[in-house]
Amino acid sequence: MSGIRVLVLLVRFLSEIGALLAFTIWGFSEAGWFGVLPPIAAAAIWGHWMAPRSRTRLADPRRLLAEIVFFGAAASAFAAADAPAVGIAYGAVAITCAVLVRYVGEPEVSEPGASPAA
Repeated sequence: MSGIRVLVLLVRFLSEIGALLAFTIWGFSEAGWFGVLPPIAAAAIWGHWMAPRSRTRLADPRRLLAEIVFFGAAASAFAAADAPAVGIAYGAVAITCAVLVRYVGEPEVSEPGASPAA
């Protein structure tokens, strides 16, 4: 695996974690203990339609559009939680990375339930 590909996939993974962080911060700043709901909903959405092992994963270009909306919503969550500069920086990096993944290649994952050959 090339160094660029590894870097893009690492930033991509951190963008996904950053989205959960954004939704968590925003949720707790708006709704107290109900703040656990936005990151749970975000994880469910990502896992259902965008995760590499999802059986209902969207095909490109729909998945790219969904990822742009998802990361844009996370950037907006940072901004709504009184961190607009973080939201702008996060949104730019996450959306750029979502596009770059199409050029460097998706992560290599086996089918759900598959086991390695002996």
